[in-house]
Amino acid sequence: MKRSLGEKAFNVFNIIFLAICALIMIYPFYFVVIRSVMPYQELVQSKLTLWPKSFTFESYKAILGYKYITSGFLVTVMLVVCGVPLTLAGNLMFAYGLTKRDLPGRAFINAFITIPMFVGGGLIPGYLLIKNLGLINSWLSIILPAFMSTYYLVVSRSFFESIPTELEESAMLDGASYLTIFIRIVIPLSLPIITTIALFSAVNRWNGWYNAMLYLNDKNKWPLALVLRDILINNNTSDMAADNRDSMFMMEENLKMATVVVSIVPILIIYPFIQKYFTKGMMLGAVKS
Repeated sequence: MKRSLGEKAFNVFNIIFLAICALIMIYPFYFVVIRSVMPYQELVQSKLTLWPKSFTFESYKAILGYKYITSGFLVTVMLVVCGVPLTLAGNLMFAYGLTKRDLPGRAFINAFITIPMFVGGGLIPGYLLIKNLGLINSWLSIILPAFMSTYYLVVSRSFFESIPTELEESAMLDGASYLTIFIRIVIPLSLPIITTIALFSAVNRWNGWYNAMLYLNDKNKWPLALVLRDILINNNTSDMAADNRDSMFMMEENLKMATVVVSIVPILIIYPFIQKYFTKGMMLGAVKS
């Protein structure tokens, strides 16, 4: 099909525009990686570098030898492994129940769960609740508050409502209960939305630091994101230098940049494998058919 001059010009403009957008998004991460492996002398002399003259991985050796980075990584993995299945189970089962029109008080429940999307309880009531439950300095204080999410509920409910009701009616005629239908029919058909929610929940827990800052007093229990914040915001690299004498000859920026890379890489490795489910889940879960 022959294209007009206007269409060709428009395509060229789109390519240039998207290339510029891609560069704007990719370069910050590239900049962080480059600055994390630049030698001390070159880092001092250069403010903007596209490619370093030489490489050094001393900053990564210092980070991996820093005890709070190691403990924070293990804590974060534990929070993701334990928290994501709980979030999936709670939100998916609740959302599936809300799709049943014979559910008593269904309209009231649907209206009630939307309130947290617009109005929060506040910092002080939330802290007092966690304190009165005896969860201060406990990992449960950062696992349980993220157990349910109004956004996940709404998206999951919309997805479940798009599943043909004839499938459930056919299963009921064969004597299947709601639980059997949910496990053996609904869940296998819901892989896109399950993957989407799992990815959202995993990223939120991986990057979560605010609740940990409020409720965890023991630094050994801090997740990786809070350790990273402590290094970046509070410039707390003295302990890292004490753990590794070589790091004393590096600038703090090396350590900060390397810490950012270490915290981002796991998510970057996982995302490509579930991208197709993530895209499909966003489209099907957000729009009710």
